[in-house]
Amino acid sequence: MNSTDILLWVALPYLTIAVFVTGMFWRYKYDKFGWTTRSSQLYERKVIRIASPLFHLGILAVLGGHIMGLLIPENWTDSAGLSEDSYHLMAVGLGAVSGACTLFGISLLIYR
Repeated sequence: MNSTDILLWVALPYLTIAVFVTGMFWRYKYDKFGWTTRSSQLYERKVIRIASPLFHLGILAVLGGHIMGLLIPENWTDSAGLSEDSYHLMAVGLGAVSGACTLFGISLLIYR
């Protein structure tokens, strides 16, 4: 493991989490009234009604697929009768659909 690997896969994730948590506490302490549950006319335009759920469901599917791919042991897929090729084909197919939904949803959100 070289220094670039240590930086990218060890230090950077912890730094990202630390910045996120620090920023959340900072914002809560100094901008309490900036946090609101009002919708701010979020679903006023038709594009938002399509883009927001599409993006969020797509990103949840991408995240869920990665978590399932990491947590499901190989002997479970073997006992279910799922070959490695069909597992890979299913993962690529569902991942492509989820990624396309996420990409299309974020594109519409940026467009708005």
